[in-house]
Amino acid sequence: MSKIKFELSRGSDVLRDGMFLELSVSETSPLRQIAEVFYSDVTHEFFLTCYEENIPLEAVEKLISEARISLPPVKQEQSK
Repeated sequence: MSKIKFELSRGSDVLRDGMFLELSVSETSPLRQIAEVFYSDVTHEFFLTCYEENIPLEAVEKLISEARISLPPVKQEQSK
C-alpha cells in the first residue's frame, strides 16, 4: 500500500462540456494533479488521463470507482 496520501476533487468543465474527477497528491502546494477521469456530456463516455508515471494501482482504482458513481448525470424521476 502506498504511503503517499491522495485526494479527489470533482468539477465541471464548460469548455469540454462535461465533468471531471481529479486525483491529486495531498498537502502539496500548488496541488499536484496526477490523474483525471473526464465524463463527456456529448459522447456519454469516460476518459482517463494520467499526468505522471508510476501512480499506485490502488489510487487509480479508487479514482475510477468514484468517477463511475459521481460523474454521470443523475436521471430525474418523471413526475406522475
